[in-house]
Amino acid sequence: MDLGGWNHRLGHLDDNYSLRKQSEMTGTTAAGQLIDLHDIGTNDQPKPKLLIKTEPMNVMRLVLTAGKAIPEHKAAKDITVQCVAGKVEFTTMGETHTMTPGTMLFLPPEELHSLNAIEDSIMVVTKPN
Repeated sequence: MDLGGWNHRLGHLDDNYSLRKQSEMTGTTAAGQLIDLHDIGTNDQPKPKLLIKTEPMNVMRLVLTAGKAIPEHKAAKDITVQCVAGKVEFTTMGETHTMTPGTMLFLPPEELHSLNAIEDSIMVVTKPN
């Protein structure tokens, strides 16, 4: 029976249900839900909060209080880092960049980098699994 594309749409409902169940199990945000990146709570440690976990990628929120630093390290795969709030000095490839809200960096695999929060800051890091 031709339902004018509804069979295709109903298939997405099963996919969305699976994504919602996965998010419940991992404590992450379900597909289609709004995420408030400014909701920093009382986290004063540079510990990432996993927002989204899917097969191809992870999205994490990182809260840094002024003066907190993350020493030089590297990621095994490509990453993007976005500043949502505050001001962070981000050092990589021999340069220090001042990241402010609305700025973003891309880093290739194995690139050393470090962060130093000048102000209370919120960063979003996206990386593949």
